[in-house]
Amino acid sequence: MSDIHFLGPLVRRGNYYCVEFPRFISSELNSRSRIKVRGTINGGDYNGSAFPTGDGRHFIMINARLRQKLGIEIGEEVVVILDALEETEGKQEETAPG
Repeated sequence: MSDIHFLGPLVRRGNYYCVEFPRFISSELNSRSRIKVRGTINGGDYNGSAFPTGDGRHFIMINARLRQKLGIEIGEEVVVILDALEETEGKQEETAPG
């Protein structure tokens, strides 16, 4: 499990709104594939995946509901605090009864 802490701007990547990880953080994850993550974005709960950008970094998508809840817009800096989950943790979470 890796702690991921950084401040980054909300950007638009094609049709998606996202926050890109700094390169040094992605390099510490030792993965160039999708990684399950859980934590907070500006204090709001986040449970999703970090996706590879293709240039050695990762990004997380921020959907409209979360953007609206947090009151963030493109270009605004957000505080990202996440934990990378082991694949077995993510699978258990997805299949656990709600």
